[in-house]
Amino acid sequence: MGELFSSMRKVLKGNVLILTLGTVIRQLSLFVTFPFFSLYVRTLGGSMVDIGIVNAVRPLAAMFIYPIAGALTDKYSRVKVLVAANLLSVVLYLIYTLASDWRYLAVANFVNGLLVFRFPASSALLADSMDPRLRGRGFAAITVIPGFVGILSPFIGGYLMEVFEVEMGMRILYGVTVIGMLMITFLNWRYLDETLVTSSESITDIVGIIRGSYRDIWETLKWMPRELRFYAVMCVLTMVLNSFVGPYWIIYSKDIHGVSEFGWGTILTVTNLVQMLLTIPAGTIIDTHDKRKIAAFALALSSIPALAFPYVRGYYSILAVLTVISVANAFLMPLGGAIMADMVPSERRGMAMAAIGRGMLVTDLRGGGGGGPSMGFVMTIPVIIGSLLGGYVFQMSPVTPWIIQGCALFLNAIIATFLLKLPKRD
Repeated sequence: MGELFSSMRKVLKGNVLILTLGTVIRQLSLFVTFPFFSLYVRTLGGSMVDIGIVNAVRPLAAMFIYPIAGALTDKYSRVKVLVAANLLSVVLYLIYTLASDWRYLAVANFVNGLLVFRFPASSALLADSMDPRLRGRGFAAITVIPGFVGILSPFIGGYLMEVFEVEMGMRILYGVTVIGMLMITFLNWRYLDETLVTSSESITDIVGIIRGSYRDIWETLKWMPRELRFYAVMCVLTMVLNSFVGPYWIIYSKDIHGVSEFGWGTILTVTNLVQMLLTIPAGTIIDTHDKRKIAAFALALSSIPALAFPYVRGYYSILAVLTVISVANAFLMPLGGAIMADMVPSERRGMAMAAIGRGMLVTDLRGGGGGGPSMGFVMTIPVIIGSLLGGYVFQMSPVTPWIIQGCALFLNAIIATFLLKLPKRD
């Protein structure tokens, strides 16, 4: 145990510490909104299909920005890119706060997609700032520390939805997010250190970087070795599943299982606690054992509760099923970042992560849909299709999305077992 905390102290310094603090702040503000966003869309007049449309426009906008984001990350200042994106996010979350109709949420989600250039920059900064021998524990630490701080976030969110109802509760949370993003912007501007050795600074250079960005991302896709392409397929499947099913966990639980917003919040609180308690030990296991086998086991484990979810009844049965997913996620969350950092050299990380994201394989219970550092250029069209189809399929057959998700998770486990080959540790 002493060695474990010693490793965490070695990881949690400099850029890693500042970026982790930013995630802590988002845990207490923005992340609280995720499980209830579908209800917010419905409260503002949106249908099931409209929920899919709102979630689809974000990756649609991001599709055009990811190549530019990767090029800026690899050739311009990563810190400046991150600070600029965070500052623009302050204005963005004001739109979410003041929206009077679900169409405003669609506009806000589209704008949110345009700001994805912050994710390759933050992912590259994290990977560059970690000791290669401690990446499993490092990504575990940056997951579990904000996670522990945000353990009660779903509980708080559920309570606010019950007391103020969905519309006012979400407006309060988005208002808090605006303040939180101002704090994060200051921290990043004041304390982050640039990791890019040489970067372009002039306006002419930046215009040239943007012009060549689409060529660069295609060059990156052609460069990808065989094992990274297989891993990209796994990541795409994961993101499509989360966009297809993610927004409807809470809808199914409320409408079919009869779970209230507060009840859903308490379920997510317990499952988050289980995941956080297991993530640090999971990071240690990832650093000392075969990452491929761990990925295969965790993905196969996730498939079982996904298939069972539509058929269980009662609060505690739902809690038990989702707890199994949280156990698998405890391994998959740090595993994805560690695998990507192992596979991609530093000079290519910005563009590679713009192409396929940070490499996340987790099952999203919060309904985040398509977005965040897990997203990448090659995922955008599949995620758009998944978001649009999810609403139609759920409306026609509420059980079907989870059957598809369970089968696809098991397919990912098969890919990890037979087709994924990881490089030796540094």
